[in-house]
Amino acid sequence: MARLRSIKRLHSQRGVVTILFALVLMVLVGLIALAVDLTRLHLVKAELQNAADAAALAGAGSLIDTSLQTFNWSAATAKAQEFADVNSADGKTIGQHRQEQDVNVAIQPGYWNLITPSFTSNTGLVTHTGDGNIPAVQVTITLSHLKFFFAPILGIPEGTVQATAIAAVSPPTGGTGLFPMAIGGCLFNLFWDSVHNTPKLDPATGQPYEIQVYSVYSGGAGASCDSGQWTSFQTDANNVPFIRDLIKNGNSIPLSIGDSIWIQPGTEATVYDSVPTNVDVAVPVVDNVATHSSQTVIAIAGFHITGVVKHGNKSVVTGHLIPQSMVPSLHPGNGTGIPYGAYTPPFLVK
Repeated sequence: MARLRSIKRLHSQRGVVTILFALVLMVLVGLIALAVDLTRLHLVKAELQNAADAAALAGAGSLIDTSLQTFNWSAATAKAQEFADVNSADGKTIGQHRQEQDVNVAIQPGYWNLITPSFTSNTGLVTHTGDGNIPAVQVTITLSHLKFFFAPILGIPEGTVQATAIAAVSPPTGGTGLFPMAIGGCLFNLFWDSVHNTPKLDPATGQPYEIQVYSVYSGGAGASCDSGQWTSFQTDANNVPFIRDLIKNGNSIPLSIGDSIWIQPGTEATVYDSVPTNVDVAVPVVDNVATHSSQTVIAIAGFHITGVVKHGNKSVVTGHLIPQSMVPSLHPGNGTGIPYGAYTPPFLVK
């Protein structure tokens, strides 16, 4: 009898173990199913983020248009959509998903504030010196009805994945590759419209005033303005080979607003043979362009070189201020750079 009771007890325990094993197996299968679908969810999220990043950067890169006095918001929106569509997520391009109506691409041009930080979808906002607002493009891509493989067992048949990116361009606070010509800050008092952040136009031509750098301009009421001089940046070196190398390659040591640079006379006419023409460059701006002095950089500006006029030791670089131009190797800093026509390449802010 004792043995019979022991056998019955053993069968009972085996039954309980079987039930427990079945329950544990169901939990394990559920967890594995959830892990598989969560992994897929994260993969699709990463793909959407890559697409949003690429679209935002492309859109921001189209904001700058030298033919306009404002940012090209429509071109930025179109370019962002174009780049979003060619990127892929969940085995299809975003464009294909849009045709199947299971994805939404929301593109908003506006301004990112580097100080706050925050985004404002208001293209009518005007940037002001020091307020931190820089033109930007926000892209949000939402993929709906993402089908799960195993989660439906747990009553979760599908999900929604979203990614957002914001890219911007900014007036620079420094950089490398600058053209070695220091512009006097007083030129901007004469030829720059600080309200609209554009060059003043010559009534005779309807174009920005043509400037001869290395000339003195009248500022009215008997005032004068020294236009500019060569600079050897942070190194005090006034020789033709050194300046020629800077003309070709720009500064390799990063330069920032607030740094000091050397102003050089550059009277050798042969230096002017190396000056490129019909190009946009970024130049440092200083308050005083006194020959062979150390001066503080107050801004980085855009300048279009149209040509060179050689008159022995009175040769000049001719050109004009530009409304906006994207220059490689410029740094955005904290968004407090003065908007004098030069802008950084696009960069992600979020």
